[in-house]
Amino acid sequence: MSMLSRLAANWQKALPLLSVLGIAAWIALFRHDPTSERALFAALLVIYFMHQIEEHLWPGGFRQFTDARIFHSGDDNWPVNIDGVALVNTAYVWLPIGLAVAFPQALRWVALAWVGLTLINGIIHVVSTLRLRIYNPGLVTAIVLFLPFTIYVLVLEVERGALSGAEVGLIALLGIVLHLPVAALFAVPFVLRRRRLAST
Repeated sequence: MSMLSRLAANWQKALPLLSVLGIAAWIALFRHDPTSERALFAALLVIYFMHQIEEHLWPGGFRQFTDARIFHSGDDNWPVNIDGVALVNTAYVWLPIGLAVAFPQALRWVALAWVGLTLINGIIHVVSTLRLRIYNPGLVTAIVLFLPFTIYVLVLEVERGALSGAEVGLIALLGIVLHLPVAALFAVPFVLRRRRLAST
């Protein structure tokens, strides 16, 4: 097994340690200024670690749930597969938020867009459970962490004049738009394969 394959299969095992280190670093760096934008962006990353634990480690099963309940593919690793899940959860989540923490002024709107993505992600978890009437991995942290935190950030930014109502709407829209590449990553190959099979 190559190093990339090992990382794709095992990245989630680092999440508990990353969560603990993230909390400790956040307390050390931001305890005197917990509501600065940099502190909020850093908290978003730590909250994502915790959410990913529920989705992919304990109780885990998000990939299998999506393949079975959303795509009805009959395959626990298609179209939502190990490699794609690793790519989305690290490169598409950790990297932009981490860069925004490092450069909070230059990448402020990157972080705010990912606040929108997190808000929409939380809503999707809740809607999926209501529609399917079954627990989906990530639901608890979506309700307990994602929705309260993102709403708090947006309300706080509006109250201190850092965001307008229209900009909050834009952030929510960006949250929807940012889900499209993730959906396409898995849905497009799935649809293409279905069409090939149907034409043979």
